Amino acid sequence: MQTRLRNTLSGLVRAGLCAVIALGFTTGIVLAHDAKGNDDHYDDSKQPYEQPHKAEPPKGGHASLAEAATNPIANLVQFQLQNQYNWDNYNSSGYSNEFLIQPVIPFKLSSKAVPLLITRTTIPYVSTPDLGDPVNRETGVGDTTVLLLGVPSFNLNKQTIGLGLSNVLPTAGSNEFTGGGKYLTGPAGLYINQMFKGLQFGVLGWHHFTVAQSSSGTDKKDVTETAIQPFITKHFSKGWYVGTQDVPWNYNWRTKRLTMPMGPKVGRVFAMGKQKVNLFGAVYYNPNDDGPNAKWTAKINFTLLFPK
Repeated sequence: MQTRLRNTLSGLVRAGLCAVIALGFTTGIVLAHDAKGNDDHYDDSKQPYEQPHKAEPPKGGHASLAEAATNPIANLVQFQLQNQYNWDNYNSSGYSNEFLIQPVIPFKLSSKAVPLLITRTTIPYVSTPDLGDPVNRETGVGDTTVLLLGVPSFNLNKQTIGLGLSNVLPTAGSNEFTGGGKYLTGPAGLYINQMFKGLQFGVLGWHHFTVAQSSSGTDKKDVTETAIQPFITKHFSKGWYVGTQDVPWNYNWRTKRLTMPMGPKVGRVFAMGKQKVNLFGAVYYNPNDDGPNAKWTAKINFTLLFPK
């Protein structure tokens, strides 16, 4: 009976993911537009993805759509599809994998002090490594993370901060291997510096603590964890860029476990017809042999961009 229910749920999840992906592509076709339009800043010598991205309240804009696409608090609608394949894991056998759906949607606010709210929702579908008998390998929807960052209108000369909350919803249900069964929340913040032409650097971070346990949750202990993601991105011509990892370093204060993936990513922002996209690949190495964590990870990201 449990196997039948699990197979049914897995089928529904796959169908739902396909529907979301189809919706994203359909929305991209509807929202995509010619970058030239009536923009006085349009330069015929540049490709559409290299045009200035001006939709960036409260101050100024980006030199190109590529720079906006790599700024976590840019005023830019994005529909991200990511896959993280961990081909080598500590203290377990075989591979593990995470497929992520991550829409990023900004909202204009009526407040002059905080005119912009960035929302980023991450929905994972997880396949664990082989954890041995009696668990073996588990697959299923993981817990959903909702990041909310308000962007204050500080005059910081091409420096921007975001302040808000990070929240985790126990959408994995009773599957204690793909999720934690807890409602988590905590403060979040981001700083990004774009003072140097073609260069972005900064740090994104949040702290989670347990506020409640779901009705179908597990008996795991409450969570207290901190995540920090320093980043550097260098942009080149024709939409190309290189940068550091886009996954956070995580420390669990109760288990004393640390994951610290490090490695390069290479990407490009370009146009597929009228649709603007961001594509990058990355390889990460985690040096901490601490629990059943990933040691080596290959990641690929495909993002639909909807510039205003």
